Amino acid sequence: MEEQQSRFLEGSDSTVIDKVRGLLWLKRDTWQMTGKWMSWVQARDYSEELNRKKFAGFQGWRLPTASEAKSLYDKSQENKDHMGQMVTHAGIFDPGFGFLYWTSDVRNKLQAIRFGFRKGLPIYDDIYRTSRGSTRLVRDIEKEDGLL
Repeated sequence: MEEQQSRFLEGSDSTVIDKVRGLLWLKRDTWQMTGKWMSWVQARDYSEELNRKKFAGFQGWRLPTASEAKSLYDKSQENKDHMGQMVTHAGIFDPGFGFLYWTSDVRNKLQAIRFGFRKGLPIYDDIYRTSRGSTRLVRDIEKEDGLL
């Protein structure tokens, strides 16, 4: 847990700073922000909407890679998903998130990886499927952001 605490910092405007990976995460996922399940396509479009609005003062919001999503899976941490079940997910993030995150990793233009926080495993799913679809948007921290 000490490693996680030194890795993450509370950011301003509903963000979490990942010092190790140089990323800025949204503190809440798309389910928490909108109250709607999203397909991969809808999650991608939502990131574009947040970029147009300069959400939290930034652009560059995107779906995480499968590796980035997996980096939030930590067996030493506990958090609660939208159903109140304990999952192994970095505890600095607001509880109540969807336990399956869409990632930017796509194959055959029809399937994307969803990372599951209940079992810690990636699965491929149809990019148009909305069932319990959510993600936690992320952006790369730029030098000019002054966050690190």
